Amino acid sequence: MTAQQSSSLAGESLAGNALTNNALVNNSIQKITLCATARLSHGAQKYHQSMLAKQHSVWQTPQIATLSQWLANFCEHCLLSNEPATSQLPHLSLNNSVEKMLWQQAIEKSLQKNALQALFDTASLADSAIEAHQLLTHWQVTDSQINGHFQSIETRQFLRWRRQFQALCAKYQALDAAQLLVVQIDIIKNSQLPLPNTIELLGFDRLTPLMQLLLAVLQAKGVHIINQHISITQGNQQTHVQVLCQQLSFADMNTECRAAVAWAQAKIAQNPNAQLAIITPVLGNIRRVLADLLDDTFHPETLNPAAVEQPRVYDFSIGLRLSEHLLSQCAFKILRLSCAKLVLPQADFSALLLDIAWSNDHEMDLRCQFDAYMRKNCARHLSLRSLIQHAEYFAPNSQIVQHLQALQSIQQQWRSNSKQLPSVWAQLFMGLLNNLNWAPMNALSSHQYQAYVAWLENLQNLSQLDALLGKINANAALQHLTQLCANHMFLPETKNTPNIQILGMLETSAIPLDGAWILGINEQHWPPPARPNALLPFTLQRDLKIPNASANIQTAFALNIQQRLESCANEVIFSWAEKESDRELRASPLLSKLAFASNTFTLAATMAEKLALPQTLDLIDDNLAPAINESEVLRGGSQLFAAQAICPAWAFYQYRLGAKALETPTDGLDSLERGNLVHAALQHFWLQCSNLNTLKAQSNNALQHNIKQACQLALQQFDSQYLPIRIVEIEQLRLQNLLNNWLALEMQRDDFSVQYCERDVLLSIQGLSVKLRIDRVDALADGTLVVIDYKTGSTTQSHIDWANKRLKNPQLPLYAALALQDVPVAATCFAKVHNDECKLTGVSSQALLEICAFDDLQANSVFKQFIDMQMLIAHWRTCLNAIAIEIKNGVADVRFEKESDLLYCDVKPLLRLPEREWQFEQQNATN
Repeated sequence: MTAQQSSSLAGESLAGNALTNNALVNNSIQKITLCATARLSHGAQKYHQSMLAKQHSVWQTPQIATLSQWLANFCEHCLLSNEPATSQLPHLSLNNSVEKMLWQQAIEKSLQKNALQALFDTASLADSAIEAHQLLTHWQVTDSQINGHFQSIETRQFLRWRRQFQALCAKYQALDAAQLLVVQIDIIKNSQLPLPNTIELLGFDRLTPLMQLLLAVLQAKGVHIINQHISITQGNQQTHVQVLCQQLSFADMNTECRAAVAWAQAKIAQNPNAQLAIITPVLGNIRRVLADLLDDTFHPETLNPAAVEQPRVYDFSIGLRLSEHLLSQCAFKILRLSCAKLVLPQADFSALLLDIAWSNDHEMDLRCQFDAYMRKNCARHLSLRSLIQHAEYFAPNSQIVQHLQALQSIQQQWRSNSKQLPSVWAQLFMGLLNNLNWAPMNALSSHQYQAYVAWLENLQNLSQLDALLGKINANAALQHLTQLCANHMFLPETKNTPNIQILGMLETSAIPLDGAWILGINEQHWPPPARPNALLPFTLQRDLKIPNASANIQTAFALNIQQRLESCANEVIFSWAEKESDRELRASPLLSKLAFASNTFTLAATMAEKLALPQTLDLIDDNLAPAINESEVLRGGSQLFAAQAICPAWAFYQYRLGAKALETPTDGLDSLERGNLVHAALQHFWLQCSNLNTLKAQSNNALQHNIKQACQLALQQFDSQYLPIRIVEIEQLRLQNLLNNWLALEMQRDDFSVQYCERDVLLSIQGLSVKLRIDRVDALADGTLVVIDYKTGSTTQSHIDWANKRLKNPQLPLYAALALQDVPVAATCFAKVHNDECKLTGVSSQALLEICAFDDLQANSVFKQFIDMQMLIAHWRTCLNAIAIEIKNGVADVRFEKESDLLYCDVKPLLRLPEREWQFEQQNATN
C-alpha cells in the first residue's frame, strides 16, 4: 500500500494531534495536569483562567491537557527529534468509527462460510468485540491467560475475529487507540527526551494495568505522579471544611428531578456565583426532563424560538449524537430519498416538506397546505414521480416542484450509476444538498453553524475511507456517513461559565463545588449491575477484576466513586425514588450509612403550572362564543349536534371555526371510504329491489347478480380508477360478502318497503339550517316508518343515551323527531353491517328482529319513564331544540360527562384538559 493510499484512510494521524499550545512539548515543563476527558481539560483551563482574572497573584497556572493529547505531542516531538523509538509508530491511528468498520469487515469475513450469516447483527457484534479487545489490551491479558480458562464458542469465535482484525490493521499500517497506547509507552520508555518533573492526574477513577504500566515507566524516569480529584478546599486557605452529606427519598423520578432543580434555584438565589452539580447514573434517561425543568425555572424566555440558543446557567457533560441534530436529520432525509427505492411512505415525504432546515420562508405555508393535500388525496405509499404529479397539480411553478424534480433526476442517476469511491460520494452528497438550498448559510444560528461544521467534518471523514472501503454504491456510502454522525457526540460550545453542571457518576467537576445533588441512587442503578463481556471467559474477567465482571467488582468501584462524591462539595444530597409507575423501588444499599435530611424540599414548577396559576392569569369567561348570525353557514349536520351535546367547546372549535385534525393517509381505502362504499352499494341494491317481497322472490342466481351489479355501481360512483385493480377486486368481493350477510338478516323481517335511501334533507330548527342525509326509511304494513342508520364499524352503537337530556348520538332522533315529524315513526334503528356481525339495535313500538316492542321493555330499562314511542320522540324534540338554542346562542364551554366521550374529538388539544385538571386539583388543595 502506498503512502498516498494510507493517508486516505479515516483516522487521526500523529501530526494531526498536535496542540496549539507549544508549551506542552517544551522540555522545560516542570508540571503538567493530565485530564481523563477533553471536557474536564477544557473546564480546568477555564477555572485557572478565572483564578487569574480574580487577581490571585500567587496562583500558578499549570499546563493542562488530556492524556491522549500529551502522549501524541510527546511522540511527535520524539519523531521530530529523529529518535529511533518512533519507528514503531503506525501510519495512522484509528478513530472509533473506522475501528468499528474494520471489526465489521473482520467479522463478516470470518462468517463467510456460515449459512446463517445474514442473521447476524455484525454492528452489535463489532461493539462487543471492540469492548473485549480493549479490555484484553488495557488489562494486559496474554494468550496464555486466556488459554488457562474455559473458552466458550463465543470466545473462540472472538479470537478468530481478533486475528482477522489485527491482519487488517497490519495491512493498512494502522493501530486502534488501545494498541497505540502500548506503542506510546514503549516510545516513552526508550526516549532520551526530558519529561515533566510532575504529572498531576485529574479525573482518573480507575487505573487499568496498562495505565499503571505507563505511570511506572514515568516514575522510573524520575517523574513525580499525583492522582487527585478537585476538592472543596482547592484554591482557598481553608484546611477543614464541614461537609453536610445526607439522603432523601421522593415519590418518583420526576419529583426527584423537580426537587433537585428547586434546590439549585434556591442555592443560586442565595449566591449568584454558586457552583453546583446535579449528578446521576441515569443521565441519558432523564436528560430531556432535566433540560425542560431547568429551562422552565431559569430561562422561561426560551419559549420564544428567537431565544432558544441564549446562554444557560446549566451545562450537560454529554451532548447528543450529531445524527440527532435538526440539520443532520434534514440532510439524511434528503439523501435517503435520493438513494431510495421506487416507493416510499408518504410520512417520509411529509417530514421532509415540513423540515424548517429545507424550506424558504415564503413557501412554508404552501408546503404545509401541500402536506394536508397529500394526506387527503395520496396513498400511504407513493413514488417520487407520483408525488411530483400531485405537486405540479397543487402548486405549479413552485420551488417545491423544482426541488422534487431535481431529486428525481438524482435518484435515477444514483440508482443506475456504477459504484464510486467514498470521496466521490461525499462530493455528490454535498453538491446535492447545496443545489437544494439545504441549511442556507445566511439563515444559520450559532449552534446550527457549529452543527454544519461538524457535518462537514464527517463528510471529510467519509472521503478518507477510500482505501478502506473501495468503490461502493450510494446506499452503502450513506450508511457509513450515518454511522460516522451517530458516533459523533455534538455539544454546542458555551461561551459563559455555567453555575450548574449536569454530570454522570464517573465524571469529575473541573472546579470546586458549593453543592452537589446526586439523584437516581436506587438499587437497580447503583452500584451499576454486573455486565460481563460475553466474548471473554467469565472466570478470567472475575479473577482479573475487570470492570462489570461481577457484583463485587461493581460494588467496590461504586464505593470509591461514592466516597469521592461525598466530599466533592460543602453540601451533598443523595436521593432516590420510591416508585416507578406501579413498581416499588428501594434505595441503593450504599446509602445505608447516610442520615435522612430533616428539612422538606420544594418542587420546581413547570412552565405550564406557572402559567396556570391564578395570579399569573387574566381570568376571562370564555364559555360563550359569538351568537350565530343569519349569514353564517353551519357545517357538520348531525355531528354538530352530537359534539354540542358531548362538549360545547368541541362543536365550536371544529364546526364553527373549522379546526380539525390532519388526515392519516392509507394505502387503498380508509374506513370512512369503505363505509361510504357500503352505503352506496345498499342504495343501488334497494333502488332495484324496493321491498321485502321482491327480495324473497329472487332466485339465488338473480340475487347474486343484483348484489354484484350494485357493488360495481358503487365502485364506479367512487371513481375507483385511481385505485390499483387488485384493490378494486378485493373491495368488490368484500362488498358482495357483506351484502349477502346483511340481506340474509333482512329476509327475517316482517313485510316492509323501502321508501327512500340516502335522502338529503334541509332541516330548520330554532332558526338554524342543518343539512342531513337519512340513510334509509322503510314503510311497514300499517303505514308507520322505520328509520335506519347504517354503521359499518366493528363496534355496536349504543342507544342508551337517547333517554338522556343531552343526546350523544342524535342522528336518528333528529330524523324521527324533526325531519319526519309529520309521519308516525314506529322504530329508529342502528343497522350494524359488518362481516363479524349483522344486527339491528334501537327502539321500536313493535317487535323488530332482536329489538323488543316498546311496551315489553324491562322495568329497569332506561326508557321506563316513557309511556310509548311517541312520548320518547317528543322528548327527543325537546332536547334537540334545547341543543339548537345552545348552538345559536354560542354556548362553547368545556363541559363533558366523561373524557372517554372525547375519544374521536379532532380538537381535543384545544380543550387544554391537562391545564384545567391541574387548576381543579390546585383549587381543591387550597380549599
